[in-house]
Amino acid sequence: MLQVYTPPIFKAEKQYVLSVLLNELLGVKFKLNFNAESEHYKFVLPNGAQLTVEDHFFAKKLEDNYLDAGNIPNAQTLLPHPFAPGQQITGIHGRPHFEQSDRVIRCGIDLIASTFFMLSRWEEYAWPERDQFDRFPAEYALAFRAGFLDRPVVNEYADLFWGMLLRLGWNQPRRAMAYRLHLSHDVDHPLLWPSPLHRLRTLAGSVRRPGGFGEAKWWLQQHFFAKKDPYDVFDTLMDISEKNGLVSHFNFLGERPKTADCYYSLAHPFVRNLLQKIAARGHVIGFHPSREAHADAAQFESELESLRQIAPQEVTTGRQHYLCFSAPETWRRWAKSGMHWDSTLGYPEAEGFRCGICCAFPVFDFLKREVLPLREKPLIAMDVTLAQYRNYNPEQAFEKLTHLNRQVKKHRGEFVLLWHNSSWNTYFWTPWQAVYRDFVAQSAST
Repeated sequence: MLQVYTPPIFKAEKQYVLSVLLNELLGVKFKLNFNAESEHYKFVLPNGAQLTVEDHFFAKKLEDNYLDAGNIPNAQTLLPHPFAPGQQITGIHGRPHFEQSDRVIRCGIDLIASTFFMLSRWEEYAWPERDQFDRFPAEYALAFRAGFLDRPVVNEYADLFWGMLLRLGWNQPRRAMAYRLHLSHDVDHPLLWPSPLHRLRTLAGSVRRPGGFGEAKWWLQQHFFAKKDPYDVFDTLMDISEKNGLVSHFNFLGERPKTADCYYSLAHPFVRNLLQKIAARGHVIGFHPSREAHADAAQFESELESLRQIAPQEVTTGRQHYLCFSAPETWRRWAKSGMHWDSTLGYPEAEGFRCGICCAFPVFDFLKREVLPLREKPLIAMDVTLAQYRNYNPEQAFEKLTHLNRQVKKHRGEFVLLWHNSSWNTYFWTPWQAVYRDFVAQSAST
């Protein structure tokens, strides 16, 4: 067993980080020993070899006084990778120093605090800036500002740990992990045309837009006179998943006032039948808390209960509407409601690794200083992000997805993709169907 020695401060935070880095990602059993005489993190292997990881953050902060924007670095710390020439380790805390011998290694990057920074999201709590939907903007995140949002740096830290342990004579097997593609679909609008009047509104809206006669003609030729609603692509999405040996996760909004954003009733015959069909085909029904529920605990519980009452399967997973998230309050709410995992943590305006990791992980409440009974399955890419926030064309989007997917496959992680049912059969979205189909087929085949 690996013995770890560290000063007796920030005990819960250190235990949490080491559990994720060593146990969850590597399968390394360890014992954490708090020693007032330890200056940094000392890892002692069974053969007596020692690894020191420098402590540049927790050793210098008061336990109740680090959640301040002034404690967020202005830039990353870059260390030439000791085991991969030409590559770099991107640290959030620490110094670019590395020395090694046969029995001793010293790493200047503070891997523990850097991991905690990415996973806990205390950075988002410390920054006061919010957008119009009360969301933390990606542009303020260090990973975005420093240009490493497209890298799962926590997985890279785990790989570095493994390399250092092996160099010092560690002879236990690494935890076996396998790449997965996770397909999710937030159902904001089950139908585009719940009534004949809505068909006319779509057509009229097309005509009123500049150059909209071509769009109006398209609607008339493709969907206007068809019996099936353009947003009713649930069978298609499930067909694609099943063809590739995958499961789709459909997240539904709960019952709310009719004036609420993206309103639909769970009691609508189409919605009730849809829920039954999803369950019957072996796919998953998840929860999609509304924007109102993001700020209202009672509304959250009410919406969740309404879905649980009508869903033909247990509802324990999902994602926040509009990706509204507040650390750590949102996680607390999900944990309190008995949810197993959330999948909100991706930026709406930028694809990539918001938490710096490409696999599900246990979440930590940095205010109560405890691990919550909830896991985060971070979102890596979303259709709207690619097409509207980033303004990629379909070819650029596919290239970006492929680039991110290479990172996930390298670390044997889980690529979480969000594709709305409403992003399929419209004048704008039809050319994007191939992006989804090809990406799923390419990912599932390897």
